[in-house]
Amino acid sequence: MSVLVVGASGAVGGLVVAGLLERGERVRATSRDPRKLSLPDEVDVLRADLNDPASFAPAAEGVDRVFLYADLDDPDPLIARLVRSGVKHVVLLSSASVTYPGAESDFNGSRFLRIERAVEASGLDHTFLRPGGFASNAARWSWSVKGRSAVPLPYPDAVQVPIHEADIADVAVVALTGDALLNAKPVLTGPERLTLREQVATIGSVIGRLVSVIEQTEAESAAMLSQFVPEVWVRQIITDWREAVGATPEVSDEYTRITGRPSRTFRTWVTDNADLFR
Repeated sequence: MSVLVVGASGAVGGLVVAGLLERGERVRATSRDPRKLSLPDEVDVLRADLNDPASFAPAAEGVDRVFLYADLDDPDPLIARLVRSGVKHVVLLSSASVTYPGAESDFNGSRFLRIERAVEASGLDHTFLRPGGFASNAARWSWSVKGRSAVPLPYPDAVQVPIHEADIADVAVVALTGDALLNAKPVLTGPERLTLREQVATIGSVIGRLVSVIEQTEAESAAMLSQFVPEVWVRQIITDWREAVGATPEVSDEYTRITGRPSRTFRTWVTDNADLFR
């Protein structure tokens, strides 16, 4: 059996490749420019572009299972190509946002719902991984931690349950190497609720110096974020923070149920990535 990883250049996709290789699976990966992928020699890397579904024909030929991260306005042609190529099972990196009230009109929820529905309509077996907020979102603070030992935030008491990307990859590998998660839709989170303020303090604790929070207005935060991310994401990020103040988001035990191991903490993520902040 061969497994195709679409999105192998991403943090989760790269870990999925590594996990599959550890299990002795034959792995293919795609990229619009294969020269930009740095993967082990045993991975077969092929050129394919999500905006050109026909380009996936060689990569998907003879593949049983696909790990898919795709942000497409119209996913139907790509899914139809996978079906014609004989793919049996798609493991989709989706989002917990599809489970929230108003997901249909939410920017983040609606784009993942569109892809989930295309997969379901195709008749393919599927697994939809629905993680909450990534611990790696804290990487956006690295420049400020390095330069000012402070993180500017409009809503430092927003509550999250950040998940380590390695936990998501572990569950993806389980789904791609057996039938235990066939047609499952696990919501995945980290093991603990943390405010943004507590996350900042954790970074300081790990790197061994005080890192403080500088409180901002929404307008100040929007002006800062717009230097790094598109406007639609600026609005989404600030809205999510505002709505998370005083919240009690779900803490899922799905990772432990599926893998038999405790999920990784935010402190573990910071420790794994401490050089970002030093």
